[in-house]
Amino acid sequence: MDDLEFRRTLYGDPNSQDIELKEAMLADPKKQEFCKELKQLDQKMAQAFDVDVPADLVHKLLLKQTMDTHAKSKKRSIFQFAMVASVAFVMGITFTLWQSSSLINISENAIAHVRAEGNHALGAHENITLDQVNAKLASFGGQLTESVGQIYYANFCDFDEVRSLHMVMQVGGEKVTVFVVPNESNFDSHSVSKDQNYSGEAMEFNRASVIVVSDTGSDVTKTKQTLSKKFKFSA
Repeated sequence: MDDLEFRRTLYGDPNSQDIELKEAMLADPKKQEFCKELKQLDQKMAQAFDVDVPADLVHKLLLKQTMDTHAKSKKRSIFQFAMVASVAFVMGITFTLWQSSSLINISENAIAHVRAEGNHALGAHENITLDQVNAKLASFGGQLTESVGQIYYANFCDFDEVRSLHMVMQVGGEKVTVFVVPNESNFDSHSVSKDQNYSGEAMEFNRASVIVVSDTGSDVTKTKQTLSKKFKFSA
């Protein structure tokens, strides 16, 4: 089981009993630690949402307000509405945090994809033309409006079970990997990620996200900014 499949399986179910998953963890202490962190996060999320709220709470508050005297009702109504607003605010923040934590870090997945591909893409030297790249980008409603450096590789790939475009090109004198991935509701299209060897950053366009992966010593942010002016996607 490669790193990409390993992470995909754990993201889907941190408590998975898959045999290949267990074998992969037994062979790699880092995978064991990654699994442990995901399980802890899953447990914290479960505890955070394990709160019983009476179904008739709002009705009881409103009934009590009606039965009180006018003077007391006026004073208490302010307090009660503040309580409801506070609860709504806390629930809104909790949902936002939960939603953010459930998004897939596509920059991290892109780095894992580069690792899994190894030298197959990074070692390619196919001299792809701009027209050939734009023919592939057309299926995403996109195009490169002007030439970058040499394009070594450009092929469709399976990116977290989504048909995407995997390219290796030269930008600003540096060899980088670029993924074009259709926008999905569970993708964090503004994510960043970094490990000992690679740095990745994503940017969102109308119909797709573009993820740039380069060596850790390179300025991936500068490369992303350069490409942001060269890619164009239809609405």
